[in-house]
Amino acid sequence: MKRDIWIFLFIVGFVLFNWPVISIFKYDLSKYLFLVWIIFIVLIFSVTRYSGKGNKGE
Repeated sequence: MKRDIWIFLFIVGFVLFNWPVISIFKYDLSKYLFLVWIIFIVLIFSVTRYSGKGNKGE
């Protein structure tokens, strides 16, 4: 399951930071990039935080 989450986050990041999606927000590009970057950092933090709790007993 841990590997599936990382693959999912990679695909989400690839889609959100790729040209077709970025071109939708061409007028507010800096706001979009800042917001998506912060959300992506929070997602990665939460995945590492909660996946680490399950592996302490193993």
